[in-house]
Amino acid sequence: MKINFYILINILIIVIISSKTLQSKNLGDLTKQKPIEMNVQLNGKTGKMHFFSPNILIFKTGKLYKLKIINTSKSKHYFSSSNFSKSIFTRKIQINKNEKKVAEVKGNISEIEVFPNNEVEWWFVPIKTGEFDDLICSVKDLQTNKKHSEMGMVGKIIIE
Repeated sequence: MKINFYILINILIIVIISSKTLQSKNLGDLTKQKPIEMNVQLNGKTGKMHFFSPNILIFKTGKLYKLKIINTSKSKHYFSSSNFSKSIFTRKIQINKNEKKVAEVKGNISEIEVFPNNEVEWWFVPIKTGEFDDLICSVKDLQTNKKHSEMGMVGKIIIE
């Protein structure tokens, strides 16, 4: 009977250790972690060209990001990617003026318009992996009447 008791204890220990290693870790509130800061510039010259810099953005799931979208041109621009916006949880959009917070927008976001010489912060957590080739600016150029995306303002977003 002693052997069976020791076998039973060993089996119990193995089961307990196995169940501990299979349990997922509780990471807490992912929106409260320290954000990873990234910048993307909205650039262009009316009648000539428009572009995102960088035009490829890479994010990792489960991390909080603060993406500063900075318009350095004289035209308004859109930062628009419907597939990306469906693959993240938006914590907030924060609007700053003279380095002071003036507004926050909460909820689902699919497109952000940024006026010349302004910036917006998009706080989000990627929740779904994918490669999205639909980052565009659909604003029309005032001289050519072409969409900025037709003049080079396209990009790719990768969530790993």
